[in-house]
Amino acid sequence: MKKTGTGSWLFVSALSIVSAAVLGIGFYLALFPSGQTASDTPQVKANPPAGQPQAQPTAAPTTAAPTTAATTDSSTLQLLALGDSLTKGIGDPEGKGYVGYLKDSLTAHDKRQIVAQNLGVTGLESGQLLRSLQSEGVKPMLQEAGVIVISIGGNDVTHAFGGVEQLVSQGIDEKKVVKAQDEYTKNLQEILTIVRNENQRAPILLLGLYNPFEGVFNDGGQSNRLLLDWNDNLRLTAQAFPNVKVVPMFDLFQWNTDHLLSVDHFHPNQTGYQEMAARLEQALPKN
Repeated sequence: MKKTGTGSWLFVSALSIVSAAVLGIGFYLALFPSGQTASDTPQVKANPPAGQPQAQPTAAPTTAAPTTAATTDSSTLQLLALGDSLTKGIGDPEGKGYVGYLKDSLTAHDKRQIVAQNLGVTGLESGQLLRSLQSEGVKPMLQEAGVIVISIGGNDVTHAFGGVEQLVSQGIDEKKVVKAQDEYTKNLQEILTIVRNENQRAPILLLGLYNPFEGVFNDGGQSNRLLLDWNDNLRLTAQAFPNVKVVPMFDLFQWNTDHLLSVDHFHPNQTGYQEMAARLEQALPKN
């Protein structure tokens, strides 16, 4: 009787152990399907004590949509033109000047909308342009510009030369021209400083000077020499500033004044402005 009780107890114990093992395996398989381990399952935290806020589930990371620049930045190019009567377009029967023809050409080749702001003023000298740039109303235009074109200096040198009658009767006073050039250089340095301080990214194109007096009187090449020296000084001044380029115009008009100047023999005609615009476009950075 004693052996029988012991064997029955052992049998029941063994059966309990096997049943527990089977139940344990089944419970594990129910929790972790085939191919999944405990490290793959989300961790469930116990509820916090009463009175404390429950932790919020952490959302799965998502891939953010790529951001783009503002529509006006990517789809619009602001062209700002500063300067004298050349910028204004005097002499062009269409009234466009180099600014208008440059805008037309860029519109034809560029997918962006080209918006041109022409601040040209007839008779403007470098000192007057400098004062106008110090106005608060001009600063937003400088800041928003994608390209800045400046034509200034023609009136400075012309007034130093004097009128045609004076040139014919007395010739050119070189000391007066050199003095005007020194003053112009100081003004140009301040002009470029203001523009670059307001806008560090836009390329600046400076128009070189041409000689409108060619063929009007015989000066033995004196006016050409003085203007070439003026242009060299203009180039050296511009080189001190980043992203500034002088676009030469002297050679464009040399020997072609009868073809490219208007009836006043001073300002370009339509063809002259178109040629200027083409040269300016070639000088722009390709991007």
